[in-house]
Amino acid sequence: MTNQFLIIGLIFVVLFGLTFFFIASGLTSAWDTAAFKFLNETLNVSSLNWFFLGLSEFGREFFWIPVVILLWIFGRKNGRKAALLMVIVFIAIIIIGEGLKVGYYRARPFLTVQGAITMGPRDSDSSFPSGHALIVLAGATVALAMLKKRYSLPLLAEALLVCYSRVYVGVHYPTDVLAGALLGSGVALLACYLLLNSKKFEKFSVSINNFYLGLLKKLGIQNKIFY
Repeated sequence: MTNQFLIIGLIFVVLFGLTFFFIASGLTSAWDTAAFKFLNETLNVSSLNWFFLGLSEFGREFFWIPVVILLWIFGRKNGRKAALLMVIVFIAIIIIGEGLKVGYYRARPFLTVQGAITMGPRDSDSSFPSGHALIVLAGATVALAMLKKRYSLPLLAEALLVCYSRVYVGVHYPTDVLAGALLGSGVALLACYLLLNSKKFEKFSVSINNFYLGLLKKLGIQNKIFY
């Protein structure tokens, strides 16, 4: 299974590179603007604005940090390993994403598309890539790789809705979100391949887990739900 993580992860990274090439070259500019206007203006439903604005503002760190915490507390050994892997992937993807935003500037669509509907904060940094898409798809990919479907599929659904919301509220072009999703998923899969095959990571995960269980015992917490 981990070999599949490597292959698919590399494919996603290559697709991200191609997406970046098309964006930087301007080849997708007309299509991207048309797609943005369709999703942002034509499909806008005023009664749903609160829902997508809420997803856009709170669907990243305000959702995924609690996911990591809950996985650690209630996920037992495998869930804690997934939580640990998510933290590592999140740190890596934040560094990569910020580096890309510094290295390549793309104006936000509300600055360049006439009539764009914008809700919520107007970020001033580069529109490419979508930081929300990077993080939520990275987290969802780790979940798909390590958790049962009854847990991972709802997390994937949340991540996809957050990605859509970023275009809906007018702060990203569709290709910004696509690029973020591809890179976030690609990095997550490559991290799964490297770390799940690493004896050092396994020892580190076991050590952290044992320390946590020992701490619970010292605190007198014996409830099986935490073990």
